Amino acid sequence: MCDDAAVVPKLGMGPIRREQICRAAATVIAREGFAGTTMRVVAEEAGVSTGMLNHYFANRQDLLMHALTFVSERAHGRMVLALDGVPPGRERIVALLDAVLADGDDQDSGETWRVWINAYGEAMRLPQLRHAIESRLNSWYALIDSALEGVVPAEPDDGIPWSWRLDAILNGLAIRALTSETALDPVQIRDEVIRTLPRDVAAVA
Repeated sequence: MCDDAAVVPKLGMGPIRREQICRAAATVIAREGFAGTTMRVVAEEAGVSTGMLNHYFANRQDLLMHALTFVSERAHGRMVLALDGVPPGRERIVALLDAVLADGDDQDSGETWRVWINAYGEAMRLPQLRHAIESRLNSWYALIDSALEGVVPAEPDDGIPWSWRLDAILNGLAIRALTSETALDPVQIRDEVIRTLPRDVAAVA
């Protein structure tokens, strides 16, 4: 659900309406891109007035930050559930990657990737958004660290963390699949990410 602290409490809007608007914002950004997202279009998608939206979102940047929080928390819940009870090793890594990639027909997963791609693009010029992204990434990196527990070598103090490496490769391939005509499905992306890990982990179980 959206971050309550980021919502201006002027109308006493309840959690159900707040989630409704955040969900609508994510849907519009995923469909239209951030450049094509207006308060009016989001209001229409959510089934509320633009006046109500303007009470809770200062501007389009604020709208994007709320949408990013919403899709990130939704995805985080799905990934935590996927890892529950899975033993350390290749099986846990596969479970995490399958959860974050999901199936190509999974609407929630597709929205999450598209909102994040838009957020990364806007963050190049919006420092406040960069801060929000960093905050969301910390919980994602913690999940990666949990998935890699005991299966990657210790990292030197001045090295790039394994979580950053896995995230970079995963993002690169997923963005390639979403923004080009390259034929990459979730299983191909997952297996290629695993191949970048130490040989005993990358080996097929």
